[in-house]
Amino acid sequence: MDNVKIPYYARENNKVGKHSFYPQPTNLKTFGFERMCRKAANNTTIEEHTVRAAVTEYIKVAREALLEGNRVEIGEQFVTLYPNLKGSVKDYVDKETGQTVVVTAKDLIANKCKSRVGATVSSVFSDEFERKVKWVKTDKQGNIIEEEDATETNEELVNGDDDNGDDANQNGGDNNQGGNGGDNGGGGFDTGS
Repeated sequence: MDNVKIPYYARENNKVGKHSFYPQPTNLKTFGFERMCRKAANNTTIEEHTVRAAVTEYIKVAREALLEGNRVEIGEQFVTLYPNLKGSVKDYVDKETGQTVVVTAKDLIANKCKSRVGATVSSVFSDEFERKVKWVKTDKQGNIIEEEDATETNEELVNGDDDNGDDANQNGGDNNQGGNGGDNGGGGFDTGS
């Protein structure tokens, strides 16, 4: 398979201030469930309805396993889903007294957090993805913008700080929440952000 070209544009990150940008993929299409089953069936001797039934049952079992608090592998060296709890507490100033209230671990309680499903992508697949994908810069309307060759200075700018403020893409954060165990360190995201 030749390198696939995926369009992106430089999106300003207003969460951290002016003149901060991160790449935002554009014009992504959804490869739907029916199409996935049809294509999978075309590559085997199995009928499409059998693939659909098997995948539907697989997803049902995966959901049950997640609801039981388990990490769930989706395919070999592809994606691992896991239960995740999003929330935090920090010191604050009491409005009535003006005193700083120091919080402790006992102040973090589950019913004040959000239950989410997290995911990590296998580093093996992430490496393959990096080798096979070529990114094409566009404006917001999808018109291609020619990029200049990166210089050392540009490389430092691009690679220096990957905090894009997008919780759904935690490449710079702790993407191993949920007990990753080090086997899937290719990048994480929270599917519920």
